[in-house]
Order: sequence, then C-alpha cells, then structure tokens
Amino acid sequence: MKENIDLDLEELLELMRYSFLRLDGAWFMASVEKLGLETATELDVKAWEMFSERLGKKIASITSLKGDFSKAIPKLMKIQHTLMNMNSEIEVINENKMIHRVLECEVWRMVQKVWPQDAIPCHKVTLASIRGLLKGAFPENDFILEHKKKIPLGDPCCEVEITVKNS
Repeated sequence: MKENIDLDLEELLELMRYSFLRLDGAWFMASVEKLGLETATELDVKAWEMFSERLGKKIASITSLKGDFSKAIPKLMKIQHTLMNMNSEIEVINENKMIHRVLECEVWRMVQKVWPQDAIPCHKVTLASIRGLLKGAFPENDFILEHKKKIPLGDPCCEVEITVKNS
C-alpha cells in the first residue's frame, strides 16, 4: 500500500534528479577505482549512449516529436535537461542546424570537486548522451555533433553544434 507523503511533484522531481545524478557519479568513481579511468570512461560513455537512446525513444513516444527539427530537437533537449538539472538553451541556426549550450551543469558541479580539470571525461559523455538521445527520438536520421566549447576547459558554457545530415 502506498503511503501518502508530504512532497509535491517538484520536490519529488528534485529528489529524483539528485538521486540519479549521485548514483551516476558514485558508479563512475567506483568504476575508476576498480578499472582505471580509461576503462571506466569507455563504459560510462557506452552506458550514457544506451540510456539516452532509450530516453529519446520514450520522450518521442509520449510527446509525439515529429516534423521540423528546429522545433522538435529543442523540445527534446529541454526535457532531458530538466531531468538532468541543467540550465541550457538552444540557438536555432536553420531547420537543420542548431547550437546547444549548457550554461550550468549539475554534473560539472559534482565532478569538479573530485577530479582535476584535465582528467574529467564529461565532454565524451555529453556527445554520447546527445547522440543516443537523437538516435532514440529520430532513428531514421543521422546527425553530426561538434563540441565547440567545454566548461572544464575554462569556457563559459558547454556548446555542441547539432546538424541534421541530409538524407
């Protein structure tokens, strides 16, 4: 039997974000301890791409993402970043190209406490996550992703250019 709790949906979402991101961080740190940074990063990148593909499929199925990519991709990314507690924006260049910027990143806030800047592999995970999300939501399309800016390297934001390949 479910017991009534005195939390609203926003408070529950915040707890879920916190739990999910801390689990991801703990898993990665334990993997590094056991397997080393290189192998742990390879596993983390693969896990995020697989997870994000499934998330992209789920988001697409419940939101009916279709049509113009300049409208669908920003919606998809905004949902993911709400779940990941990221402050982000999408600059639409044209219907097949946009710039995705993460202005504040919960993952970065966590990892910078325990990793030196030059060792943090989050940019690899960022690309894998976006690649998986797009593949899950738009399996019939191919995308080109280019990481232009990275917070861990001193840039004010993480910036990824997303281009829809012409079929």
